Amino acid sequence: MGVFVMEEGYSPVRKWEDLDNDILVKILQSFDLFELSAGLAHVCNMWRLARCDQLPWKKLDLSVLQSNFIRISRKPYVYVDSPSQEKLTRVLNICLNLSHGNIQILLLHHNLYVNDNQLTFNCREVSMA
Repeated sequence: MGVFVMEEGYSPVRKWEDLDNDILVKILQSFDLFELSAGLAHVCNMWRLARCDQLPWKKLDLSVLQSNFIRISRKPYVYVDSPSQEKLTRVLNICLNLSHGNIQILLLHHNLYVNDNQLTFNCREVSMA
């Protein structure tokens, strides 16, 4: 039986930052919105760069977000609390920054209330990119 001696500084294990960018982007497509916008940047610099690739951001799925609201009898017929609006605004801003305006599809939950300002801002940012 032979003895295998590794050269000093050589490791048979590949590092995440050595992964081909196209493969990495394909992997990133399987992550959800919150993983893309927060946690993945801490893996390594390559992951931070790859999460800004346009491919993972073509479809922005906000279907997991819902607003905390009550129905009212006068216009606008729904009152959405401030924390819900602020959270949605924060999420939209982060996603727009990371996507560099490459969002083509926006999926919303039927209980997520997007106000006119949020929708107009996002449409303008995407169309300007």
